[in-house]
Amino acid sequence: MKMNLNLNLKMMVPVVALAVGILLPGCAMFEKKSTTPMEKMTSNERDNGAQKTAKQYMANFYAAFRDKDIKKFEQVISEDRRKKLTPEIFNKILEASLREQGKLIKMEEIGVLNQVIYQTYLWKLTYEKKDAEKKMVQRDFLYSVSIGKTGDDQYAIGAAGFRL
Repeated sequence: MKMNLNLNLKMMVPVVALAVGILLPGCAMFEKKSTTPMEKMTSNERDNGAQKTAKQYMANFYAAFRDKDIKKFEQVISEDRRKKLTPEIFNKILEASLREQGKLIKMEEIGVLNQVIYQTYLWKLTYEKKDAEKKMVQRDFLYSVSIGKTGDDQYAIGAAGFRL
C-alpha cells in the first residue's frame, strides 16, 4: 500500500518539475569532481564556504529561468548533460516550465539541514501563472541543494532538485 501511495504522489509532479529534475539532481559542480571523500564541516565552513557555493548555484538557477540564459543553466547541470544541451532543448525546458509551473517570480532561502558531512540548503521558489479561470495564482515549490566539503575551501554540489 505504501508503494502505491508513493507512486501516485510521483505521478502528480508537474511535467516540468520532472523534466528539470532529470537534468538537475546531483549534477552541478563548480570544481572538477574530486576523488577525495567528503570531509566534516565546522560551523564556520558551513556558514561561509558551503552556503556561498549553494547561493551561487541558486543565483545561476534563478538567472537561467528569469533571463532565459543558457550559460547560467549550464552552470547548474553536469558536464555530461551540458554536452547534450542544445538551444532547442533549453527552449523546450523554458517553455515547459512556463506552461506547467508559470513564471519564476521569487526565490527565498528558508534554511539549512546540518548533516555534518553534507549541508542541505533549502529554497522556496514561487511561481506565478493563470489558473483555469484565468486568475493569477502563485504556487511554491521546495528546492534543495546539498553541499559537501572536498578539501580546504573546496566544496562540491552532491545533489540538487525539486522536493515533494
